[in-house]
Amino acid sequence: MADPIQVQGWCPTAWQPMRAQDGWILRVRPHCAAISAAQWRVLAQLALAHAHPAIELTRLGNVQLRGVDEAQVHALRRHLIEAALVPADADADLAPAVHCTPLYQAGDATHALARQLSAAVLACLNPQALARQGLAALPSKFGLLVDDPARRMRAIGADLQLWVADGGYGLALADAAHWHGFASADAAVDAAMGIALWFARERAGLAHAPTRLRGLRAHGAPPLPPAQPWSIRPAGPLAPGPLPGHGTLIGAPLGRIDAAALLALATQLSPAAEIRVTPWRSLLLEGEAPPALDAVHWITEPADARLRVSACTGAPRCAQGHVPAQTLALALAGAVPPHRHLHVSGCAKCCALSADAAAVVVASRGATGQPLLDICRAHAPGTPIHSLAATEAPAQITRRLHDLYL
Repeated sequence: MADPIQVQGWCPTAWQPMRAQDGWILRVRPHCAAISAAQWRVLAQLALAHAHPAIELTRLGNVQLRGVDEAQVHALRRHLIEAALVPADADADLAPAVHCTPLYQAGDATHALARQLSAAVLACLNPQALARQGLAALPSKFGLLVDDPARRMRAIGADLQLWVADGGYGLALADAAHWHGFASADAAVDAAMGIALWFARERAGLAHAPTRLRGLRAHGAPPLPPAQPWSIRPAGPLAPGPLPGHGTLIGAPLGRIDAAALLALATQLSPAAEIRVTPWRSLLLEGEAPPALDAVHWITEPADARLRVSACTGAPRCAQGHVPAQTLALALAGAVPPHRHLHVSGCAKCCALSADAAAVVVASRGATGQPLLDICRAHAPGTPIHSLAATEAPAQITRRLHDLYL
């Protein structure tokens, strides 16, 4: 019998944190993916003083502190506001997230589009603006993104995706198999706002209102320019290493950054230097010559086996986790072949499942209460190829992983 699981209905922010087994989670949403070295120092110091000493990078390019004691939540938020990491206005913090590619040059068309879209969302889609139209706030899981022209963030699955296209601008709805072209950024952003408002109105009349745009695809959409089929295959995630024209990508194992290592890195950089957040569990450092990095805490080579695994928080920090998913993932990393990806989930929710995962190890609870591990293909997590006791050594698990033809 499947374990009962609890799915949280929202994503945390700094003004609306989420309670977890190990304390409160506060999320920072970088503006245009950029955080200065001075701001990173603040984040590291806050993590060391008031939270778990590992800062998390989410699959959407957000940054979060977890394990915060309830008595420290207000003080921590105040420090984040003082560092300009979160808005001083709760209404602005609760507006839909606008995720941005880190691959832009300051002031270029992609950067300008991201700034314009962010401003429009803050003005038109914050809870108070919607309330003035008689509409409820949009669900916190509803999000928008600005992609780079190579469409590297297409797999993220935001509700509305915009990008600079050849001779114009593109807009795609959720996971649609086509996109719409616009001659100007103004037209593309206006269309995105119209679709978001349509979603807010349409979901209000449903008994079980969907939290994502794809849940209303059958209900149609506002008028849009003629749809165009995808003519290019989206570029894949970027691996750590030099990125000509942009800087250097450095990875964080499992998307967790050791706060002390982060503080050491940020201290070596100019306070104004940008360290951009990517959706690939990595950071983009400006310049061509990054400082020396500790290989224990940072991934600098594309062949590093730790890039082949991902994991949820797992036990003991998650109440629903049956096993320490992160520890298990790192133990299994060496058994995952190059160019394949394994996700380890502490329960059946499969939180933080990577889009490029080929296989999943899902923890469950057996009839006698003992933790079990189900080894599944990523596209069919409910159909295990193997089930075995979680107490078996990783060496026993790795032999069964090869049955997935990773």
